[in-house]
Amino acid sequence: MLRKPKAWSLSLAVIMMLSIVLSACGGSKESNGTTADGQLAPVELVFYNYATPMKGQDRVMEKVNEYLKKKINATIKVVTMEGSDFETKVPVMLASGQPMDIVFTSSWTNNYLSNVSKQAFTPLTSLLDQYGQDLKKTVPDTLWKGMTVNKELYAVPIYKEIGHQVGVLFRKDLVDKYKLNVAGIQSWKDMEPILKTLHEKDPSILALDGTEGMYRSFPVQHMSGDWNLPGIINVGDKPYYARSDDKIFNQYDTPEFKEFVQTAYKWNQAGYTPKDVDYQSENDWKAGKVFAGSLLYAPNYVYKRSAQLGYELDYQNLGKGVVETSDVQGGAYAIPRSSKNPERAMMFLNLLYTDPTLANLFVHGIEGQDYTKVDDQFIKPAEGVDAANPDYDYGYGWMWGNVNIFYYDQSYPKDTLEQFKKFEDNNTPAPALGFNFDTTPVQTEIAAINNVISEYYKPLVTGTVNPDEYLPKFIQKLKDAGVDNMLAEMQTQYDTWKSQQTGS
Repeated sequence: MLRKPKAWSLSLAVIMMLSIVLSACGGSKESNGTTADGQLAPVELVFYNYATPMKGQDRVMEKVNEYLKKKINATIKVVTMEGSDFETKVPVMLASGQPMDIVFTSSWTNNYLSNVSKQAFTPLTSLLDQYGQDLKKTVPDTLWKGMTVNKELYAVPIYKEIGHQVGVLFRKDLVDKYKLNVAGIQSWKDMEPILKTLHEKDPSILALDGTEGMYRSFPVQHMSGDWNLPGIINVGDKPYYARSDDKIFNQYDTPEFKEFVQTAYKWNQAGYTPKDVDYQSENDWKAGKVFAGSLLYAPNYVYKRSAQLGYELDYQNLGKGVVETSDVQGGAYAIPRSSKNPERAMMFLNLLYTDPTLANLFVHGIEGQDYTKVDDQFIKPAEGVDAANPDYDYGYGWMWGNVNIFYYDQSYPKDTLEQFKKFEDNNTPAPALGFNFDTTPVQTEIAAINNVISEYYKPLVTGTVNPDEYLPKFIQKLKDAGVDNMLAEMQTQYDTWKSQQTGS
């Protein structure tokens, strides 16, 4: 019979004595926030979210906390901030280790990958398995894959539209008036005869508010997560770029990019697009002076934009959509390492994504006071509520977890949820979904490349400079800045990542 080392036996004895002492201190808590008799101990969770502060937040949170007390014996303190306020304050709080239990993170504010590299977030895989099982089943695998870093999860992705599609909005009255066949548009190239006709028929109207958005319609994965930085691979079985393998390439040094910027310049010279590289279109849209504009589409956006502008819009998609890593990381909730209650925080997130009562409290407020139900899916403002300036209502409410369990305003189409499903089905997951580029080895090159991009990219894609002169300079300056070194590093990291996914 093997004998345990004496040192191990002594350590075990010490641990057992400490356990007895701690148990004797009444109300001791286990790691999951339970008392010695197995009951959940009361805790307060602190939640920093990227959302517009609402006047009625305090009274709504009272109802939220009444509900949470019954469900998980917790209350929650929600701090909502947006814009530069969130961007400047929250990262400082995380860096200082300020206690907080849930925090919004994304690819565009409070950067997810940066925080993971700083070990600011708690690994979530085991917490999901123990306390977030319903949440884990609710969120699609595509989203979990996009949040995975080195085979670990550090945030729960917000379940809204999955991926991105680029399309074009048109003024429907002008489409009808001039009998324009916008339904026949399959790609950005098909726009030219439409723009030409509109410009000839009504030159007082700007035919297109810019070409940069159309450049975003190419089905690719941006390997760095930065859509301007060189380094992409094709997505889908009908690639826009003449590349059929998974080798990363510089999209700017291709015949396809040359064709695009030459066309953009041609349209600009013809008067279809703005002459000013920094043109802002919003006031002209409001004044009805623009015919068409490209955009990143989300279900129901056409309706919302029409209501906002006060006239009807038509929409046409520009090819198949894409799900890439940066799409998935566009909004998520992390549990900071400074959290004293990570288990209860996961219990809360599990409820937020699966319990319609709790979710709609956060999104729409209190039934009968902020809204009344029209049916099981749709609501309207409660009597006396100013719909244009409510005391509490987040409308679409994407920043509160899972759009599939929210109520929608009665003005939304009856097939709203079906539109979300159709949107998801029409987007192709990128082959590198879940790949995250570590920029550390090439930070010097990236800084130099970004300087070049800031000088040349926008003038070229908006067609406001002659590409015969500017494109060769752009390509050469990217080379001088070290783009080939950056692409080689990107390829090495991608090959390693890919081999880990396949197990080869």
